Amino acid sequence: MVLIKRIAIVLVGILLVLSLNAAMVSASSQNLLPFENSEAGRNSNAYMPTYNPSMNDRRNFIDEISNYATEASTKWGIPASAIIGMAVIESGYGTTRIAVNANNIFGIKVWTTSPSQGWQLKGQPDENNGTVPVLSDFGVDRLIFDESKRVDNWYRMFKSRKEAVEYLAGTLLQNQRYGFAKTNYANNLSNGWSYERASKQYIYEIANAGYNHLGGDYYRNVVGKLMAEWNLYEYDEKANNGVFKDIHGHWAKEEIEFLAEKGWIDGYNDGTFKPDVSLTRAQAAKIISSFLILTNTTEPIHFKDVQSGFWGHDYIVLVAQHNLMNGTGANQFSPNMILTRAQMAQVFYNAGFYTQSAGSDMNSFTDVRNDYWAHIAIETMRQEGIMAGYGNGRFGINDSITRAQLAAIIYRLDQKGWNKK
Repeated sequence: MVLIKRIAIVLVGILLVLSLNAAMVSASSQNLLPFENSEAGRNSNAYMPTYNPSMNDRRNFIDEISNYATEASTKWGIPASAIIGMAVIESGYGTTRIAVNANNIFGIKVWTTSPSQGWQLKGQPDENNGTVPVLSDFGVDRLIFDESKRVDNWYRMFKSRKEAVEYLAGTLLQNQRYGFAKTNYANNLSNGWSYERASKQYIYEIANAGYNHLGGDYYRNVVGKLMAEWNLYEYDEKANNGVFKDIHGHWAKEEIEFLAEKGWIDGYNDGTFKPDVSLTRAQAAKIISSFLILTNTTEPIHFKDVQSGFWGHDYIVLVAQHNLMNGTGANQFSPNMILTRAQMAQVFYNAGFYTQSAGSDMNSFTDVRNDYWAHIAIETMRQEGIMAGYGNGRFGINDSITRAQLAAIIYRLDQKGWNKK
């Protein structure tokens, strides 16, 4: 009985292998080249997949390439979604002859004869302006070329698909021809564009620059459909490590990311931080209370312009209870008013972020009189190296504080160990 079962298992295995081989032969027979069959062969078949990938094959390809693309995007600034989408379009999910034989999933050519580390795609249509000698002509799309004279069908050979991704993102798309598109991509994200819009624009720009001969509109459309089908934009977000998409290259990027990791700051629903936007008093209240881990003192606090349903209500109550931020008069807090530099200095002073208070006779700034209400606070913050003035001798008492500037100051305070009141 056991022997019969084993024989049955072996027979099933043989049948599976035969059926798979038959499927491969059948698929391959549909893509014959002219030198393989003078009747059925087509030059255009050279570009076609060697087999039709299953949905599982496609998913596995996306999963593999997404890892390489995410790493490459983080390192070189090329949108991960674009890298993955281009890999799918150019390689048929890794099934084209070029992808199978050379790990070249992007169809990157080497325009020369017999290059080192190159692989030749025999039988493909002439892309060298009709200069390739024809040995046999069996009709339209059925030409047999003298492959030894060709420079237009050699492709770069890669050791792995990962190496192909790294070459594309780290070398090819960084050159003078395409480099501008990466800069535009970063700028578009900083201006609040979605990953989808910015990535599609990137595809459009590199295609118009020559990456695809059919042009930007065509390439953006076909790659864009793939990016949407597989929701590839999630890898753009992953490449940014879950932080804000508009702080790449910003002077306060490190400080902003540090505070975000600590949970002291957050951004907007569209994935941006808006680092150069002026900070409101309510936003400052939230950041300060989070940084200092303030707790409720049960002291009743109420501002008539801060309703209980307002998003910043609890944070405003906390900073008021601890006498860090007070109202602006007439029982109002003015939550949406822009926080000024003088107000910020006073908040830090109220929080006790100093070793010694400045003297009342100090006068370091031309726009801060000794009788100004925040004079001592401003001088103390200057003395502690927490806030500084401008090169023209002004402090800028009524100038606004940006979200990035506060993040940088909080970062410095944390490094000094002043994270408790």
